[in-house]
Amino acid sequence: MTPEEDCRKSFFEKIRDLPAGDLLDIRDAYGFIELAHRRQFRDGGEPYIPHCAAVASLLFDRGYRDKDIIIVALGHDVVEDTDSPTSAVIAYCGHDNWKAIDLLSKNQPIFSPFTGQLLGRRNKSKREYFGELACGPKKVRLVKPADRVHNMRTMDIWPKERRVAYAQETQEWILPIADATDAWFAEQLRELVKKELG
Repeated sequence: MTPEEDCRKSFFEKIRDLPAGDLLDIRDAYGFIELAHRRQFRDGGEPYIPHCAAVASLLFDRGYRDKDIIIVALGHDVVEDTDSPTSAVIAYCGHDNWKAIDLLSKNQPIFSPFTGQLLGRRNKSKREYFGELACGPKKVRLVKPADRVHNMRTMDIWPKERRVAYAQETQEWILPIADATDAWFAEQLRELVKKELG
């Protein structure tokens, strides 16, 4: 069994008690997201989809069982890190969830309105990006801290200066979002920041 197959099996075993209709929607989204990230790898060389599933699992384990939160968590990097057409993200994840995923993306694709071809990307400033997240819907304000928790738990292979900068960014921009949204995620982030910054 490949790491991707093992991840899929474990994830759907975890969420197996959700309503059948929700599971079907999550399976459709998962399959699309897994395919979109198929050529992407984490910094340690492992496949990307386990990170997506880990973020969704963190939220599920915290009691967030809403299918849309799970789909947004699974797809949180699909706009930023892949060239997936907007129409495909909407088809497999839903329009409102695409809007949430788009909001979670610092680096946004620009597609031709005539051909659908990727023309380039636009990078948001930190102030713009985190300001939009702070004012976004709850599923966005939950997914970002969950994503950051998983990233910080797995960043040991990064150089020290990158880890410190990431922790500083977390403290300045993401902790306030977590504090206003979910105390458990805020506490996890606070401990991870303290580990790096002392």
